[in-house]
Amino acid sequence: MTAADSGPTAAVPEERRADWFELFFDLVFVVTVAILARGLHGDPGGVEFGTFLVLFFPAWWAWANLVATVNISGGDIDRALSQPMLVAAMPGLGLMAAAAPEGLGDQAWLYALGAAWVQVVCFLVWVRPALRRETALPLWRPVLYCLVPAALWAVSAAVPGAGRFVLWGAAVALEMVLLAVRSEYGAELYARVSVEHLVERITLFVVIVLGESVFTVVATFADHLTAASGAAALAAFLLVTELAAVFFAWGTTAAARGLTRARAGEATRVIRDTVMYLPYFLVAAITLLAAALGTAVAEPTHHLPSGADWALCAGILGFYTTNAAISLRYGDPARSVLAWYVPCLVLTAVLLVPAVLLLPAWAAVFCGAAEVFALTLLVKHRIRHPRPA
Repeated sequence: MTAADSGPTAAVPEERRADWFELFFDLVFVVTVAILARGLHGDPGGVEFGTFLVLFFPAWWAWANLVATVNISGGDIDRALSQPMLVAAMPGLGLMAAAAPEGLGDQAWLYALGAAWVQVVCFLVWVRPALRRETALPLWRPVLYCLVPAALWAVSAAVPGAGRFVLWGAAVALEMVLLAVRSEYGAELYARVSVEHLVERITLFVVIVLGESVFTVVATFADHLTAASGAAALAAFLLVTELAAVFFAWGTTAAARGLTRARAGEATRVIRDTVMYLPYFLVAAITLLAAALGTAVAEPTHHLPSGADWALCAGILGFYTTNAAISLRYGDPARSVLAWYVPCLVLTAVLLVPAVLLLPAWAAVFCGAAEVFALTLLVKHRIRHPRPA
C-alpha cells in the first residue's frame, strides 16, 4: 500500500453474502469464456492469443462492473432490485458470448451492442439513488461512467473498420480514467464495500472457471479413450486440483485480509486494482491453461504444438504472477512473496519449459503438476515455519 492509497479509517459496512442467483448469473459469463477459449485449442498463434485477450477484457469488464455495482450499491438497492438487474444484464452478456467467435470480424457489431446493453443496465441502477440524492454520487458520474461508454459501444456497431475498435478503446479508457480520479464521493462509495461479498463473488467465479477446465479435460478424454489420453487427463486433473487448492487455501484468505485492510485505510486504488484489473489476468491464465490441457489430452503421445507450449507455460506462470502482484498490492512484504515466486520462475525455466519442448504431451503435463505440487509444499512449509522478521 502506498502513501497515496492510505487515509483515515472509514466506518465498516455490514458484511453481506453472495447468493445463489449471483452464481447463476455467472454461468452466462462463463459461457462467454468457454466460447472465446475455442480459438486457443490446438496450435494457437499470436492472432488467436490476441483475439482472446482483446475480446475477453470487455466481457470481464462488464462482469466486474456488475459485481461492483451490486456490492457497493447494497445500501441503495435490495435483493428485490438486484436480481432483476442481473436478469436484465444477462441478455447483454449473452449477445457478447454469441458474437465472440467473430467478435473482431463480422459479428463485432453484435458484440458491441451486448457491451452497450450491460452499461445501460448499470446506469439504470446508479441513476435512481443519484437522482434522489440518496448517495454522495453525483448524477454526472453514472452518466460519464455508464451512459457515455454505452453510447460509444452502440455507435461503434455502425462504424466500419478500425474506427469501431477506436471507439471500443475510448469507452473502456473513459471508465478507467474515472476510476483513477480520487474524489470524496469515490472514497464514500469504496468505504461501503462488502469484503465478504467481493471475496465470495470472485472465489465462486474462479470455481466455475476451474470447473470449465475440468470439463474440457473430461470431455476431450471422452473423445479419445486411450491409455495415453487417460494419463494426460489424470495429470491435467491433478494440476487443476492443485491450483484450486492453492487458490482456496491461501488466495481467498489473503484477499479477505488485504481487502479488509485496504477498506479500513481507504486504500481505494488497492481495492480497484485487486477487484477490477488483476483478476482478469488470473482468469485469462486459467483459460489458457485449460486450452493447453485439452490439447494434451487429445494428442498425448506427441509433443505439444508450439501454441499449446506457450499456453501451458503462460497459464501456470500467469497464475502465480497474478497472485504475486495481488499479494504485493495488498501490502505483503516483497521478501515473503519472492520466497515462492522466484522458485516458480526457476521451476518453470528448468523443469516446465524443457518438458514441453522435449517430452510427449502427457509427460509435460505431469511436469506442470509436479511444479505446482512443489510450490504448494513450499508455501505450506513457510506458513508452518515462518522466518523471524
